[in-house]
Amino acid sequence: MTLIGIVGLATLWAVVVLALGKRRLQALTTHAATVWSRVQAALEQRHELGRQMVANAARPDDPPILALHDALTQAEFLSGFAMKAQTENQLSRTLREALAVGGDERFAEAATALPGVFEAVQRAASDYNAQVRNLNAALERQSIVAGVFHYEPREEFCLEAMEGEKS
Repeated sequence: MTLIGIVGLATLWAVVVLALGKRRLQALTTHAATVWSRVQAALEQRHELGRQMVANAARPDDPPILALHDALTQAEFLSGFAMKAQTENQLSRTLREALAVGGDERFAEAATALPGVFEAVQRAASDYNAQVRNLNAALERQSIVAGVFHYEPREEFCLEAMEGEKS
């Protein structure tokens, strides 16, 4: 075999390895984005319950209700991922404090639904974190491919447990 043939085969092999690696990393990235959309949908349900609690609180001017309103505003309009978990954890704390204020029937419905929705958020976050760990491990294993195509590791999304629950 000539030198040109050897170089050609090596180049072909490198292109195939890069293409297959990119395809795998793209699939993992796409799956992580899909799972993240489930986290966002569950968080939106929680935000809706919080808005319902604010709107139907017995004493709308109580500090816990005002704090809940502020935490909801922050959580709903925050765009950066790095601050999202911190803001959502603050929202969890204000939701717990607002439960003590009480309110009308719709407030009670929201308060009753809150643990189930928070559990859905935790499940979605757990699924997302598992996918992020898979993606990050693949990025580490395929560091050359990741570098060539500019793939970056992702952060996990961790929420504090609601009172009386395990994290």
